Amino acid sequence: MAIALPCKDAVLAACRGFPPIEDVVLLDAAGELAALHQTREHTPLCALEEIDWHRVRLMCDIDLWVPLVTPIPFPSARVHTHTMGQVIDRLAQATVQTYIALAAAPDGLFYDASVQLSELGDAYQDLVDELEQGTRRLPDAIPW
Repeated sequence: MAIALPCKDAVLAACRGFPPIEDVVLLDAAGELAALHQTREHTPLCALEEIDWHRVRLMCDIDLWVPLVTPIPFPSARVHTHTMGQVIDRLAQATVQTYIALAAAPDGLFYDASVQLSELGDAYQDLVDELEQGTRRLPDAIPW
């Protein structure tokens, strides 16, 4: 069975803390990124450096893994504005912000956060579909 990029539902489930059904680098990293964003919410600014470096390492792991499981894009494929690691980190952050809004914010803020998360999930799925069709390519992984 060939490895493929996980669908948005699997990524969002991983960000919510559900263990991945399959052993996929991206899903493991998504869950860990969400946990790091959760930790960030309760960490003083002066202590964020270690958390953020851990996030960078996870994003790099994703960026190095994705080209191994996606087809080579067409030469005319448009370049996406973010690496896949950055996309997953943003999804993880939005998931945490949505749960915080659910627990402690007025309904309007929760609604806004959940709409943003849904839109980010849809954008992720569109990106996956384009990568699998070879019509989109990702920028080179950032060499940290």
